Amino acid sequence: MDCKFLKHGLAISYDGIVKPCCEWTHDNTYAATNHYSQVDLGRWHQILPLTQAVDSLAQGHWPDSCGNCARIEKQNRQDSARGGAASAYADYADDDITLEIRPGNVCNFACQTCWPEASTRVAQFHHQAKLVDINSLNTQSIDNFDFLLPIKHRVKDVILLGGEPFYDKNCLKFLAWAGHNLTANITMFTNGSHVDWEWVDNYPGKITMVFSIDAVGRPAEYIRFGTVWPDVHANFVCAQQHAKIQLRVNITASVYNYNYIHDVIDMLLPNWPTVVTFGTPRLKYLLESVVPTAQRSSTIAKLTQSVEKIQNAEIESGQKANAINALSSIVHNLQTQAWDNEEYHRLCDFITRMDQVKKISVADYCEDLHQLLIKQPVEIF
Repeated sequence: MDCKFLKHGLAISYDGIVKPCCEWTHDNTYAATNHYSQVDLGRWHQILPLTQAVDSLAQGHWPDSCGNCARIEKQNRQDSARGGAASAYADYADDDITLEIRPGNVCNFACQTCWPEASTRVAQFHHQAKLVDINSLNTQSIDNFDFLLPIKHRVKDVILLGGEPFYDKNCLKFLAWAGHNLTANITMFTNGSHVDWEWVDNYPGKITMVFSIDAVGRPAEYIRFGTVWPDVHANFVCAQQHAKIQLRVNITASVYNYNYIHDVIDMLLPNWPTVVTFGTPRLKYLLESVVPTAQRSSTIAKLTQSVEKIQNAEIESGQKANAINALSSIVHNLQTQAWDNEEYHRLCDFITRMDQVKKISVADYCEDLHQLLIKQPVEIF
């Protein structure tokens, strides 16, 4: 095995730490010597942790820092970070770089499965709910990008994360800087609420937009709180039709939307995007085991129906396999995992807290999820 990111990836995370990709995990010792202001970006891929990881993969062993990709690929899925890089960066020369950068974390949404470091609005609500101390979060904004000038000629692809790219002021500064200094392909992850179409038209390189869509209609407005669905859908359609944009979609599959993923699939099937990926939260109370067994059959039926539709659709074979494997994995977990009483009540507490500070009610948006919460399980444990 090998991984393009270990030789070509340069990801600057929310705390300013340089990693080969966003999925790479590390300890404090690594962090102490890999802040972007401390390292020589031109020679960074020669550091020992990366060369050791390259050797481990070459011998067929997953490095500890690559556990997230290992978990996804054990499900026979090809939409891991490593799997995506293998095809996306197959033609890279030795010195080519894919830059992943998060200039800021200001976002106009507070998605239920997001985390405080990734969104200022999530951080504010979690702080109000007494889940985190907002002053303890280690996030750093970048407003000057000239530190990238020594390697700008090597940057072939950019992955832009936020915050929201067309909303966060530092992301906007980066886009302006890129317009003057780069011709690289830019991939940006967006909630779809804001798009600067003039920038899209003027940027000299190729643009890929990854729309994060977990549901449609009213459930979308709850799960990705801040969504005005008609606005997001209108931007989605414009991106789908724009000649300069390659459209992708990422679906974060969680207990919030197991009953609503089928609506997203139905929306995508007539004109399937180039790539559709399925993310998974890392918190156990957002996963399959919190669904009471008595309430799983209808969810399984919806997901199974989506699998059947995908099987019969005209979709590129690799994309078809990834989607089927992702949904089938959820079905399998719902069929086999025992109900987790502790995590279920943790979910109930989380939703109650979020509804209180956001001044909304799950019952007004997501009836299936509401029923999961009000019908207390009668299971023996």
